[in-house]
Amino acid sequence: MVQEQIGEKGIDMQKWAYAPTLIGFYNYKEKIMTSGFDISPNHAAGLTMNIHIYSGGTKSAKMSQAKIELDKTSRNISLLKDQLELQNSQLTFNLTSAFENYQTQKENVEIAKRVNKSIKNKYQQGIISSLDLTQANGNYLQAENNYVSSVLELLKSKLALDKLYNNL
Repeated sequence: MVQEQIGEKGIDMQKWAYAPTLIGFYNYKEKIMTSGFDISPNHAAGLTMNIHIYSGGTKSAKMSQAKIELDKTSRNISLLKDQLELQNSQLTFNLTSAFENYQTQKENVEIAKRVNKSIKNKYQQGIISSLDLTQANGNYLQAENNYVSSVLELLKSKLALDKLYNNL
């Protein structure tokens, strides 16, 4: 991941803090008004080298801090992966459960429809009372309501899984 790469580069930078530094310079002076006797050179070049012998522990502390930050980043990435896998498992289970409930409610609607039709025929023949017809009609409407709720739940589950996969 990008954050891990940044952490690794930070550690590399701290390692380079222990390296000696070499600085070069060049200077040129154009002399416009000079006296007849001038011994200062027009061109000057030089090198300066710094070798760090003792830094008081600050560089070591910065190196340790960079390693700790890299470790924290690695652990956060691992934790995020675990959380996403768990969420994926949960949402997949929810979708499967919602689909099974949808199929069950669809079958229940068909059964309630056949029962309601049968009760209507019996009512028209005078075999049962209007209370039985009302109750069968209520059962059919309840089955339809449950079916619509299961369709809504199935769509919600699918949407949540699509959000996780960033498929919107």
